[in-house]
Amino acid sequence: MNQSVQINSKGRSVSPVKWVPWTLLLIAYLVVAHYLGLDMTGVAGYVFLGLGMFVLFIEFFKSGDINTWAFLLDLISAVIALIVATVLMSYLYFKLGQQPTFFHWFGCAIIVGDAILSPFNAFRTALRNLGLGASV
Repeated sequence: MNQSVQINSKGRSVSPVKWVPWTLLLIAYLVVAHYLGLDMTGVAGYVFLGLGMFVLFIEFFKSGDINTWAFLLDLISAVIALIVATVLMSYLYFKLGQQPTFFHWFGCAIIVGDAILSPFNAFRTALRNLGLGASV
């Protein structure tokens, strides 16, 4: 029994939602809040928490049905977000001498979660679409 599986991802275009590295939005929010001196214990903190949940949902949604270029873009943006978050947290702690707050750790947890869960979800979806794997 010989079966061939053909994979063709050229016919699909990537939607604008899939081109945006949403995790970098969290980093930008924290940087802007730091430079403006916003008190994150108030409304700005609640907005950040909501933004974090939105970003996690969108990033997980992005990796659900994905083609090869979108997967590569998603993987590269996740790695870049990890690097930028690590550099900024190190700068905050070592250069500025400030302790990271709950909101810094929350943002980093969202970024690390995205870097772990998005490739897993894309791989699981690819197996399901090809009919090669059992349900995970």
